[in-house]
Order: sequence, then C-alpha cells, then structure tokens
Amino acid sequence: RVYKQLGFLQGDEKSVVGHTMVERAKEMKAHLGKDDGQYLLDNQQDIPVAFRGKVVFVFTDWRRPDDSGDVACVCWGGGRWVRRWYWVYDDWYGNYRVLCRK
Repeated sequence: RVYKQLGFLQGDEKSVVGHTMVERAKEMKAHLGKDDGQYLLDNQQDIPVAFRGKVVFVFTDWRRPDDSGDVACVCWGGGRWVRRWYWVYDDWYGNYRVLCRK
C-alpha cells in the first residue's frame, strides 16, 4: 500500500474542531479506519524518519470500541510508532495528518 498524507487546515486556519476535520477527511477520501491504521503500525519501518515526533496520523473511521468519541491516531512515542486515542471533539492542529491511498 502507498499512502499520501494530507492536511485538513485551509487558508490561514491554525486549528479546526473535530467534526470539521472528519468532514474534510471524508471529502478528500482520507476517512480511513482500523485496517489502514493497523497496516501503518505493522509496517512502521516504511514511515520516513523525518516524521518522528512531528506528525500524528489520524484515522477518522477507527473509533475506540467503547467510546465512539475517540479516534485512533498513530504517533511517535517510546522509540516507535504507537496507536493512541484522541478525543475527536477537541481542536486539531497542523501537525495532524490524514492519509488516503494512492
């Protein structure tokens, strides 16, 4: 699989609320779920080193099973890429990226 990373901020926005981020991800066909998130984790050696600690990948269609208000994010922590749950209704900034398949 090959992915393209996309930002969801527009113009001079510094952040957007979660529902805006999710809608924009859907519009860009970057509304990916668990299958793609797990693929990224399983193949993390292919993620460029330059992204470590700088980019957080958001999987807007991968929700925590016991709390649909949380989305899965893949971020750098503890010397590897890990999945963390982030509250979707918070503000989302420029270091967050969604992915679409090329």
